[in-house]
Amino acid sequence: MKSPLRSLFAKAPVPYVAARNLALPWRQPTGAEAQMRAMGSVGTLFAIVNRTSNATAQVEWKLWRKAASGLDEDRVEVTRHAALDLWNKPNAFYTRQENVEIVQQHVDLTGEGWWVIARNPRSPLPLELWPVRPDCIQPVPHPTDFLSGYMYTGPGGEQIALRTEDVIQLRMPNPLDPYRGMGPVQAILSDLDSARYSAEWNRNFFLNGAEPGGIIQVDKRLSDDEFDELTARWNEQHKGIANAHRVAVIEQGQWVDRKLSQRDMQFAELRSVSRDVIREAFGIPKFALGDVDDVNRATAEASKAWFAEYLTVPRLERIKGALNNDLLPLYGPAARELEFDYCSPVPADSEAENAALVAKATAAQALIEAGAYGPEVLAAVGLPEIAFGQPGADQDRELLIRLVTAAPAALAPVILPLLGIDVPEPPQPAAPVPTPAAPTARPGPAARLDIHHHAQPPEAPVLAASLFDLARAHPRHQHPRARAAGRDDGGEPDLEAVREQFEERLARLLEEWEDVAEAQYEQLAEQIEVVVDDEDATALAALSVSSEQATAVLRSALAGMATAAAEQMAAEAAAQGVKVTPPKVDENLRDAVVPRLRAAFGSELVEIAAATAALLAADAAAAAGREALRLFASGSSGRQVADAVVAFLRGLKGWFRRDQLGGALHRAQNLGRLATLEAAPRAVYEATEVLDANTCGPCTDIDGVQFETLAAARAAYGAGPYRQCEGGIRCRGTVVARWDSAQ
Repeated sequence: MKSPLRSLFAKAPVPYVAARNLALPWRQPTGAEAQMRAMGSVGTLFAIVNRTSNATAQVEWKLWRKAASGLDEDRVEVTRHAALDLWNKPNAFYTRQENVEIVQQHVDLTGEGWWVIARNPRSPLPLELWPVRPDCIQPVPHPTDFLSGYMYTGPGGEQIALRTEDVIQLRMPNPLDPYRGMGPVQAILSDLDSARYSAEWNRNFFLNGAEPGGIIQVDKRLSDDEFDELTARWNEQHKGIANAHRVAVIEQGQWVDRKLSQRDMQFAELRSVSRDVIREAFGIPKFALGDVDDVNRATAEASKAWFAEYLTVPRLERIKGALNNDLLPLYGPAARELEFDYCSPVPADSEAENAALVAKATAAQALIEAGAYGPEVLAAVGLPEIAFGQPGADQDRELLIRLVTAAPAALAPVILPLLGIDVPEPPQPAAPVPTPAAPTARPGPAARLDIHHHAQPPEAPVLAASLFDLARAHPRHQHPRARAAGRDDGGEPDLEAVREQFEERLARLLEEWEDVAEAQYEQLAEQIEVVVDDEDATALAALSVSSEQATAVLRSALAGMATAAAEQMAAEAAAQGVKVTPPKVDENLRDAVVPRLRAAFGSELVEIAAATAALLAADAAAAAGREALRLFASGSSGRQVADAVVAFLRGLKGWFRRDQLGGALHRAQNLGRLATLEAAPRAVYEATEVLDANTCGPCTDIDGVQFETLAAARAAYGAGPYRQCEGGIRCRGTVVARWDSAQ
């Protein structure tokens, strides 16, 4: 997916070809260049590097939000993020696979690979990622800070200084140079030369008619004309394979054979030895290159697993470290909880998995036969959920739990046996304190069983007076993905209407805000023109705009959202057979409710509208001040600077504006829903996070949890988003309610 930021930067950060194809004949190939050229001249080296770089590039990557537990299985996948867009499409000309493959080729050949990050001067975020040749980039050491930056030398000799944050280096450490890498090719350059020279000798041998060279010996000094005539005749009659083994007639000369033949030189053995040396340097066995003597399915699968585990995974770990330690921090504090990770290329061990499954199943069977509760046993041993008992038994159990919640304590002896729970004995009165002369012993309370028949220690408390703690210990908690897929567990409200309601009103508000923003830009332009003409740069920090118009527009929008949300909540209640009159507010956020209702939410939104409008006005002024300061120079035209700043403000993506307005609207939406619930009969209140495109760890934990009271629900969602959400104002969590049909 191409990032919308990509349009801000449309050219490579460094030159890849010389200007006007300028060639520098005095520039000799460096060591790194010779190592890269070797791939195209030695077949074994090409096969190794091509196989390893291809395998590394084909692996899929994902972006994750770290879990508080630190466990990989608790992480939440992030499917939309600028860093993910950059990695999947690093620039307009490279795919992720091509980008990884070329850099991995550089690492395998030279011991180091480089990426240069492209940015727009107006944005600190990375916009493009470009691979560069190792021989073109040079670290610039610093006497105290280790590294000052990097110097890139283009094909035309031009030099470009790069900051440390503009470059990402992959390196196989060099024991002699902390700034550069060392690869296997550096250790076997002589062997590579031998392999290349032996191949060239064989080629020349056949071009020479498959005969070793020799000498034409004459007994006198030849003149230039005689020498040229002899050479031309010899080439015409004997040069090339077509003239091989023709009888030579030499006038006034004698043919002298050279004593070393191809067999004498043992070039076939030499090439075989060179192949072994190259494989040893890379740590690659023969089967990894398809050179096998005896192959069956078992050995093929073992070879595949070995290659992935010992060759591909180390290369992926090196890339993973660079992405998480060098790339992600460039996206600011919000990316601290994110991490890139690859999908393991190591194939699963089916035999080990089957053995583990058998062991888990055996353990589960033993625990269930001993009396443990089946569903909890499966969770404990790591097996998937399955149904126990008769169909519908779990739903019946849930119904009985809810019945216990509403029942007085006096009905405990009737209800608890229906759940299969022993009725606890009433607490015994405390025995008198024994004296030393007449010691007495009082037996402790008997152990009891909880709802899942698990033995509790003797000191466990007895049944609560309201019986509510019993049901609260087993709250209804359904995973958001299951509910988003439309599974109906007890009447899940259709929240698609809530989503559409929010998106429609946010789009309308953003459109209305354009007029507000233009009015503010005009105010800022007037102030900037005066400041620049007066050459008073310090006054740019004091730019300000009025937020009255913004407040009025936002108050009207929040009033409409709160009223619509209240009506939507009433419609959800009506769908369950509960009639409730939703409260309303006018466009000035004044409550208009009937006296019997306790809902009052308009006054709270008045301050939210004013504060949000002021924050957006201050943000526009700050952005204008920063851009004007960047353009400020002695003698500048105030009008020109002001026009440039306005153009800059109009070109901003408006993410902060969208977040703030969306957060205010969501707050009004939740307050409207909660106000209707205050006017309705008591229900079961439940948190839901299905409206979020991405769900963080805390929101995943709260999703599906039921609140004891409406006050508890308001404490969690009265500010709009869930208070513990890592996404902050972008959270779209809300509260739904369920009423029993008996009510």
